[in-house]
Amino acid sequence: SSGINAEYGIRGDGIYQPCMDFSLCELDQRRPVHLFVEGKVNESRELLRIKWGVGRLAMECSSPPVIIPWAHRGMEEVLPLYHSIPKVLKRVSIQVGEPLDTAPLLADCQKFHFSPLATRKYITDRVQWELEKLCAKVDQIHHC
Repeated sequence: SSGINAEYGIRGDGIYQPCMDFSLCELDQRRPVHLFVEGKVNESRELLRIKWGVGRLAMECSSPPVIIPWAHRGMEEVLPLYHSIPKVLKRVSIQVGEPLDTAPLLADCQKFHFSPLATRKYITDRVQWELEKLCAKVDQIHHC
């Protein structure tokens, strides 16, 4: 199918829930998966600690995925929380980062005999770091 499938997870239910299993199947079939890695709608402009599910997907995927990090600012002006009609003529800024190949990260984890828990954290921390850099860039662009 050429459509986009959407699955939602329940914040706090952990990394082993149906939406993550679905995402893993999609990745194994070489289909793109879009994750909201903060695990919730973020009402602040501060990047929250991202959830470890991204690390689980990288670890368990049949072929290490490539992650395309991106960040945006201004969507809260286009469609504020609890509103159903988007506003027009609002400024939105998007910053797309460099692809992050998880294969070398997973190889590092194997080389140093990381536990599954440590591997998930290592992958997640790297994605967090990339997102922090992007958020700083998109903040600069958006406030110019």
